[in-house]
Amino acid sequence: MTDPLRLAPQSDEARPTRVDDATVAARRDALLAHAAGLRGAWAGDKPEWDIPVASVGTRLFLLLIPHTDGRLLANVKLDPEDVVAVREAYSWVEPGFHQSKRHWASIDLTSPDYCSDDAADMVEDSYRLVLSLLTRRVREAVLLADAAGTPARPTWQW
Repeated sequence: MTDPLRLAPQSDEARPTRVDDATVAARRDALLAHAAGLRGAWAGDKPEWDIPVASVGTRLFLLLIPHTDGRLLANVKLDPEDVVAVREAYSWVEPGFHQSKRHWASIDLTSPDYCSDDAADMVEDSYRLVLSLLTRRVREAVLLADAAGTPARPTWQW
């Protein structure tokens, strides 16, 4: 007789490795909308790369990059110490795809373990870091234009 409290081992096949395309699109749109709502930030397509990005001033802080294996990744720039900690803490975060592994982390939008609140926090951290890296003159101009109600624009296209 088998013990009724003994659980059958869970197979990896029962757990999906990716979520459906509609969920990925919703996650992508939510991250872009969140990024666009930050002070002085702009979100849209970078035509020469054919990917959605978010920038503040002259710098990018969010890139949505399709991986070669079909996954959609959101790259965010973080402090080098934070990059290591975030990769260890979350199974859905990996080294920056097509970016410096020291400064960038990739958020896997296709992962079933994805947490939208934590991903949004990482986008905000990326925004704050990139904003702090702007020259004082550019940072003040971006924030002043935002306070005046002037819509942000992709200054990296100049």
